[in-house]
Amino acid sequence: MRIHTCTPKHFVGSELFFDRDSGLTARGFGKLGVESGSVTLGPALPGDLPAMRRATWQELENPAWWGKLGLDGLVFYTWGNAQYRRMTEAAMAAGIRVAQVADQQGVTSPVSDWRAHLQAEAAHDWHEPRWKQLARTALKLPYTCTLRTLTLDRAHAQAIAASDFFLASTPQADMRYRRLVSRLVGREAADKVRFVPIPVNFHFTFTEQDTKHDEVIAVGRWDSLQKRTPLLMAAITATLPRRPETRFRIFGQVTPELEDWHAGLPPAQRPRVVLEGLLPNAALAEAYRRARVMLVSAAYEGCHNASAEAICSGATVVACRSPFLSALEWHAGKNSGRLADAATGEALSSALLAELETWDRNERDPHAISAAWTRELHPDKVAARILELFATLDPKFRP
Repeated sequence: MRIHTCTPKHFVGSELFFDRDSGLTARGFGKLGVESGSVTLGPALPGDLPAMRRATWQELENPAWWGKLGLDGLVFYTWGNAQYRRMTEAAMAAGIRVAQVADQQGVTSPVSDWRAHLQAEAAHDWHEPRWKQLARTALKLPYTCTLRTLTLDRAHAQAIAASDFFLASTPQADMRYRRLVSRLVGREAADKVRFVPIPVNFHFTFTEQDTKHDEVIAVGRWDSLQKRTPLLMAAITATLPRRPETRFRIFGQVTPELEDWHAGLPPAQRPRVVLEGLLPNAALAEAYRRARVMLVSAAYEGCHNASAEAICSGATVVACRSPFLSALEWHAGKNSGRLADAATGEALSSALLAELETWDRNERDPHAISAAWTRELHPDKVAARILELFATLDPKFRP
């Protein structure tokens, strides 16, 4: 059996590539005894591992090129974008079973989720005045509900339906993509959409040797508006006086905004907030295993890898409720977190306090949380689900 993954981007094929997404899925197949590697665009780059194969755009659109690889299956990270449809069809024409992948939330059109579409400006431009958000939404609606639906959205739905399966990364994304394809292509095509999560690396786990501490971890690109650094700071500021023993660790590039806030904390509180900066992945994995809670302040996310890593490490997740955070809504399920109903520092702090108190009462079990999520998110488990889907079409994929 030979199954590859493919990402039509010019990434470095280093160990970092094979620690995430497409490369990590290939590793998952390898653990199951399936011969696997990854394909990406462009010439070879320094640091490429032997498992990385390079191709040109023209080769990826050529059935004969795909045929030479001798593949049984392909997991293709196309996000369902119409620009990659000819590549998908070329692989299918070569007799390869193809599952496309998207790591997004499925809010691509009013056809997929009308309510989320109306809330888009508030989520993606949260820092703008409310009147400007409403005005931009009103100006866009005539186009997004007519011409865009008939052109871009239909092309997107047709590209999704071009392969054997289309893998949505969260349950809510699955429903949204199904709705999009059903309405623009047809119900039979919509059945190709299936929920299969994005994998989390094997080293994110919780063992008998690990111990939880009264710690909260936050991870992000804090120079990005998307991460809502002011909301993070407000939530921690509101929580510190009420949790005198809790320690906060913030990972990611330290911005002047974070430094100024940290310097302005009361001297008694400042040592309990540590600006960790950028640290190696191994240090982050250790921090997840120590922490009780991961605090997320982001306005929107795709498939939130950091919170997936946290729950696999036996931590729980606290975030804000939003159609654009359905990955967090899913991750907070299974007795593994809670969501604030408003994107304010006080609301997020209240949710965090309630979650920490749940830990205080021993009502969170890190071993059970880790076991439940690693059974679903570790690479070999994700690869096994893809094999099961392919096996419904061809018995040779059965173990």
